[in-house]
Amino acid sequence: MSSKAYRVALSASGAALGAIAAYWALLAARQGHILFDTRKLPVVALSGDFSTYSHTVPGGMVRGYVYHPHGEAALQDLFVYFAGRGEDVRATAKALHWLPEGFGFAAVNYRGMADSEGHPSEIASVADAVQLANHLRKAFPHARLHVVGRSLGSGVAIQLVAQQKFSSLQLITPYDSMLEVAKKRFPLVPLSLLLRHQFNSLAHCIGVAAKTQVLLAERDDVVLPERSAKLIAAWPTPVSVRTIAGSDHHSIIGFEETWLLLVDFALTAVLAMPEAV
Repeated sequence: MSSKAYRVALSASGAALGAIAAYWALLAARQGHILFDTRKLPVVALSGDFSTYSHTVPGGMVRGYVYHPHGEAALQDLFVYFAGRGEDVRATAKALHWLPEGFGFAAVNYRGMADSEGHPSEIASVADAVQLANHLRKAFPHARLHVVGRSLGSGVAIQLVAQQKFSSLQLITPYDSMLEVAKKRFPLVPLSLLLRHQFNSLAHCIGVAAKTQVLLAERDDVVLPERSAKLIAAWPTPVSVRTIAGSDHHSIIGFEETWLLLVDFALTAVLAMPEAV
């Protein structure tokens, strides 16, 4: 190789390495917004069956909603829901007509997502979950609280239930750690060094004592089956596992069967442990 060709090759290699480094730096800087998918979505209007919730965070307000169509006095069981990536909980509320009388639903949008402000992160989402749960215990002291986490939100749900006592925990398409899930999407990125929001559910599940159910999609190319299987195998207590026929990672939350199984398991957990939590 001539000296000129060598210099050209060296320059090209340097430019490629620089581009890779710049890409890694962008991922590191924007990883919270990428992980939570904070792109703005169309506003979803809610009915009068919802009351609003909010608390102040750096950069603005976290906003959420509580569904109690038969009035607060009739609320016996309340799903405390933590959404998947890019999910506006107001859109998820369209499926709540499958909940029977006595059941309600409460959720917040993650920081920077939909109508919530602030900067998303693992630490922030868990802190907001704790604050929401504390509020619900005071606002609805006679309601039994059941935590539900979907996909990304399963990592939030597990950390919350590891800290507080709840009547049940249900996980929809959960994973062992976000680091392992992200490796599929970014195979050439040193994620173990760059990823700050690792949601290591495998480590946090050790502290979970609540009765637990896992709902899996029949087809899931986002959270691969081995990621869910590894978490289930490590679970510290017996866990019920069901698969929603015909569903995939994105559609599972819209299936009637999903909601009926959530309700059935919550009631079964209450019968096994009748005292309110």
